[in-house]
Amino acid sequence: MSAIAVSLLILAAVAARRRTAAGPAAALVAVICVGLAYDSAAVAIGRLLGFGPTLEAVNAPRYWIHAVLTPLLIVAGAALAARLGVTGLRRQAVRIAGGVLVTAMIALGVAADVVGLRLEPREYADTLRYGNAAAAGPPIPAIVTMLVLVAIGVLVRRTVRFPWLLLGAIAMFAAAGAGAAHFWLGNVGELLLQLAVVATVLRAARPAPDTPAPHPTHEPLPQH
Repeated sequence: MSAIAVSLLILAAVAARRRTAAGPAAALVAVICVGLAYDSAAVAIGRLLGFGPTLEAVNAPRYWIHAVLTPLLIVAGAALAARLGVTGLRRQAVRIAGGVLVTAMIALGVAADVVGLRLEPREYADTLRYGNAAAAGPPIPAIVTMLVLVAIGVLVRRTVRFPWLLLGAIAMFAAAGAGAAHFWLGNVGELLLQLAVVATVLRAARPAPDTPAPHPTHEPLPQH
């Protein structure tokens, strides 16, 4: 978990350095990476702190991070895809619909994992953490976010032949399913997804290929 946290911080730094070339989406990706790094770090230090009020205070922000930042991956993915030439995502109707969807997913996540949060101690291997005892049913916001990212990844693959966003979203989907039995696999999936998203940031930061200047045409001189 410590290695995952450090890796995500490195990805955050890489994305932040490309914010001028890749646009505001790169800064948002950096913020998301920092939030997910905190999530993994909070689990990594659980054994050092032990169960108690301090570890509860460290773990509580993890649920805010997932509720708020996870749906914002849709915003970042769509902005990067539009920058890479997926012009359909620039339409106002699409942007409004996307904003409504992201807002709804954040509200649903906050209602489920923040308003209804009830922390209970959980132990796995050598890690100690607090889980949400009130959680019931599948995490709808996360599932919807991954499905939308898969769709955006398909569009990016078709437009610029860049497959990594699609592969990262699929890897996160698979890891989230496996994480039901081994929670740390979900964190590995988050790392793989953010690696793919940052790779997309780097692709979007590339300068557009120069268009060769047309060769001047030489008309024959009029003959007298």
